[in-house]
Parts: sequence; structure tokens; C-alpha cells
Amino acid sequence: MPDPEAGLRSGDGPRVAIAVAHLRSAGERVTPARYAVLRVLDAADLSDEHLSAEQIGSRVAEAEPSVHRATVYRCLTSLVEAGVVSHVHLGGSATVYHLTDEPPSAATGLGHAHVQCSSCGRVIDVPHDTLEPVAARLRDELGFRLDTTHAALLGTCRDCT
Repeated sequence: MPDPEAGLRSGDGPRVAIAVAHLRSAGERVTPARYAVLRVLDAADLSDEHLSAEQIGSRVAEAEPSVHRATVYRCLTSLVEAGVVSHVHLGGSATVYHLTDEPPSAATGLGHAHVQCSSCGRVIDVPHDTLEPVAARLRDELGFRLDTTHAALLGTCRDCT
């Protein structure tokens, strides 16, 4: 089995190492472009940013000028398919990406959720258990399985109310 640490830089966080190990265990190639995307997403997640594909492409270009923007888009697609990156559709704006920090809960089908302020646009991560009562009620009353991992719930944040 290949060394999951091979290719990692000393400054890479544990989430990058976990993503790389997951990719390798699934038989996926870990290319310089994929490393670059993972590093950009890790840095954004640590600073509580939610980046669009275009923003990720710009940051990858700064860090790794040899990586073409189209390659970044292909990497995002393949990393989402591999389960190490998640995407969220925001109301009235682009899709944003982040490293997957936890798989969806087996009980609820939920990973962490996102809420977005419709006034200022701020995106806030919400623990999945916050929505468990709603998910349970929808499941019990309507047979509907709630999945908040791919779309943000809209509302107004405390700063805008």
C-alpha cells in the first residue's frame, strides 16, 4: 500500500492528509493539481471561508501557476465524487466547496448544514444535530428524507436583524 504521507508538505493540515489517504485507499491518483485544490480548500475552511470554483481556481493559480483552471474544475468534480470534497448551492450565488469533515449521519442522512443570510450573504456552518428534530418530523410525517448537505437554508443572521 502506498504511503499516505508521500507528497504531503510539512505545512499540510491533518484534513489534507486524511483526504489524500482516502483517495489513495480508493485507488484514486493524487496529482499535484488535486493536492493544490485540497490545500486551498483546507486553508479556506480554517479561515471559515466558502469558496466558489472560480475563487478556488484563482488561489490554485497563485500557489501552482502550472495548474490550468480547467484542471481545477475537473479536480473539484472528481474530489466531490470521491467523497473528500462537498459542494453547497447557495441562494442567488455560485456553488461553494469545502473539504468533507464528516460523513452524513447514518441516522439522519445529514452531514453539517449551511445557513445563509439573505441580507449580507454570510454563510454559517451548522452542526447536523441542529436539524435532527426537523429531519425526524419530515421523515415520520411525510416519508421525506431531508438532505441539507447540498443547499443552504436561507434566513437573516443576527447582525442583519
